[in-house]
Amino acid sequence: MPDIDMTRITDNLLRVYNYAFIEDMPYGFFKPNDAMYVGVRLVDKMYHCPKCGERFTVRFKNDNDGITYFSKSRIEAQKGIYDELGIDFPANSELAEKEFTYHTIAMCSKCAEKHLMSSEDAGQKIYNLCHRLHMCDELMAAKGKKLMTDALSNWLEGIKESGDLLKFDLSTHEQLRNLICAVILQDTDEIEKALGEYRNQIEPLVSEALSLLEKQTPAWEVWAAHSSSLPESMSDKEYHEYTVAFPADDTVGEDFYIRQKVEQEKVRMFLEQHRLSSVEEVLMDTGFHEEWVDMVVDKGTSLVK
Repeated sequence: MPDIDMTRITDNLLRVYNYAFIEDMPYGFFKPNDAMYVGVRLVDKMYHCPKCGERFTVRFKNDNDGITYFSKSRIEAQKGIYDELGIDFPANSELAEKEFTYHTIAMCSKCAEKHLMSSEDAGQKIYNLCHRLHMCDELMAAKGKKLMTDALSNWLEGIKESGDLLKFDLSTHEQLRNLICAVILQDTDEIEKALGEYRNQIEPLVSEALSLLEKQTPAWEVWAAHSSSLPESMSDKEYHEYTVAFPADDTVGEDFYIRQKVEQEKVRMFLEQHRLSSVEEVLMDTGFHEEWVDMVVDKGTSLVK
């Protein structure tokens, strides 16, 4: 598992997934100007489920003196949602002075499970398949690290005396790293098994989604999952430190489904991305973790006590 200058397969999959299904915009380097942005004393965000009526609130951190800059188009959109919810929108002069709640219409996970997951609408079904595929990608990445950690742990359990460990050259960090890599490379059966399960899961998802995509319009709207714990830009064109609202550190992430425009070209790009397909790729993608060094050191320490 040498260090090499490459983009991790799973990192690339996540970037392309976000590009296809999560709002993506360029990073801005300049403070928003008054002609295009409005300073707002943003304190929280409230999700409103259109099916069950549930409301869920996320508090935001108060960075930049408590002011977050909204693009004027986002302010206009908020006025529409306030009207839809029957809430009085603050006067423009009050936006930077009084605490402001950002409201959004978003289906909760329970209602999404009931109303969206079994949808026969082709556009929604394509998204559902892609979301399941995304979850499989993330799970395989997590399994890769866990199984490699398990391989090292199993080897260490077989070390009963300090001499069994000291017979290896552990004089430098590099030598210790080489030993750990060799141990993991000798025990890859579980990784191969996990890869087989992964392939069996994703191949029908990709096949069905591509088949549906052939008949789909160039762009359409779906209900797409967004985590409540992720930061959000209040600009429709760019994001930077002045426009991004960060949820409080104690925010419990929960998926809410919002109306999202998706494009056939982007969806196809996500479906056709290269995915983990060999033990070697899993090993390279997982990389080396310093916690493995700690495991060996802790084992050695326990044996000499």
